Parts: sequence; C-alpha cells; structure tokens
Amino acid sequence: MGMIGNLARIPNETLLKLHQSPGLITSLLYPGLSVPAPAKPGFFSQLFGKKASPPPPAAPAASLPPIPEGDTMDLDKAWHGLHFLFTGSDWEGDFPQGFIVACGEPVGDEDVGYGPARSFTPDEVGKISKFLESQNEAGLRQRLDPKKMTELEIYPAIWDRLTDSDKSNEEWEYLAEAFRTMKQFVQETAAKRMALLVYLN
Repeated sequence: MGMIGNLARIPNETLLKLHQSPGLITSLLYPGLSVPAPAKPGFFSQLFGKKASPPPPAAPAASLPPIPEGDTMDLDKAWHGLHFLFTGSDWEGDFPQGFIVACGEPVGDEDVGYGPARSFTPDEVGKISKFLESQNEAGLRQRLDPKKMTELEIYPAIWDRLTDSDKSNEEWEYLAEAFRTMKQFVQETAAKRMALLVYLN
C-alpha cells in the first residue's frame, strides 16, 4: 500500500467544526469505519437463558455531512516528490509552496494515518492555487534532481533509476500527472471558496 497523499475540500463551516471538535475528523474521512459492537448478554443472562436487555438508546453521535466523492483526490505516492520540486527540501517549506507536507493548521492531534490532517482556509487555498498556477511543467522538470532526491530519501525511493541527462521517463510523467490533477483540484476548490484538508494515509 505505502504512504498515500490525499486532498479533500470541505465547506468552511465544516472546517470550523473540525477545529472545535477534532475527533469528528475520523468519521468524516473514514465514514462507517467505527461500528459499535452489539451488546453481549451478561453472565447470569447466559446462565439462566435470559435475553440481554437492550441497551438504553444512545444520544445521537455528533457527525458531519460526508465528503462527496468528487471532493477528494489522492496523489498516490507522488506527494513527496512534488514537495521536493516545489521546495527543494525533504520536509521543510514555507507557505504556500510547502503546503503538501510542511504547512497548515493540524486538526487537533487526531492521527488519520500518518499524523493529523492539516487544514487550509478558503483564503489560503486561493494562495495555494495562485502558487500552483505560477508553476510550469518545464520549470518543475528542471528541478528534478535524482541524486539529491535519493540522498534526501524522497518517498518513494525510485529516484536512483533516473539519470541527470534522461528526465523524460515514466517517473517524471508520474509526478507531472499528479501535478496536473492536483492543480485542477485546488483551482476548483479555490473557485468554490472551500477549505482544504491535506493528509497522509
């Protein structure tokens, strides 16, 4: 499976609720994952053949509307390579270029796979979108540095297959396709004035 980079756009009201109650994020990102186990009959009920008393009705759990399928996307394993192309580093980076791994406000300390999700307001999404719009594939391709990416252990560890003189290969196309998809997704998110979650799982 590996480490997958994910983006999800949500209404700003949902973002505010998440920061008020970070525990809601698990059910938002993974709906239906937590199902309470059915009540088991007690010892004496089993002994005398009595049926277990139904549990008292539980108060409805706080929940958030599910994220529509079209409002999520994954970068597969290209997330770290893109971060390197944007920042030239492994885990550092200022906003907005470091938004994939280094920036944003964590949603509490709720682990959603590999640490907490990080959030960006609609205004911040607009700045990320402008940054992505300013990037062109020719420039990004020139920043592809197989030796440095291998030294920095940029995930996934495939960069030693490349050579400095041969960058038109499937590894570059893999990053380029992820860049195109992400750029369009973020542009749509900015146009809709929605917030953004970025997380690894």
